[in-house]
Amino acid sequence: MRLRRQAALATGLAVAALVAPTAQSRTARTPQQLLQALLTEKVAPSALPHGYRSPQVTPYAVTATAKSHHAVGGAEILADGGNEAIIYIVFRTRADAKGDFSHANLAGRSTSAAPKALPKPSIVVNTSATGTVKGKLVTIGITDVAFVQGNVIVQAATTSTSSTKHGDVAGAVALARFASKHLRSVA
Repeated sequence: MRLRRQAALATGLAVAALVAPTAQSRTARTPQQLLQALLTEKVAPSALPHGYRSPQVTPYAVTATAKSHHAVGGAEILADGGNEAIIYIVFRTRADAKGDFSHANLAGRSTSAAPKALPKPSIVVNTSATGTVKGKLVTIGITDVAFVQGNVIVQAATTSTSSTKHGDVAGAVALARFASKHLRSVA
């Protein structure tokens, strides 16, 4: 009899644990609520990967193409005075985000597989940009790690003045891992 009561009690506790919401669970956010959370969530300098500083969260202007794929808006975290960035583009659905991701114009850019730990689809893009700085023509390398996580396209971009072929590749991967973790924390 005592054993039966203990078994019933254990079963009851197990069912209650499965049914009762945990302190950390919450209702899924709408795309607009997720965008607002990305824009208002503070990012402490200590939260960024080693070597990155001065995070600033700002709105990100999405492209007309992203809007045609139902993007609701964007947010970015700028670091190091804007030389490095994490960009979040929020879509109505995961299918919309994947549709936009698949239409990226990668012509003339070097691409490779992203680390397996990042959500899929994902890609690493290395390229360069040329512009005038203080009257001098300068070419910088850029690395962009991009992936789809839920209904969001995430990009982590770094620059390099010492390479015209790529940015800080390891840094872009570290920022991408942080960006994924940060998105999970506000979703």
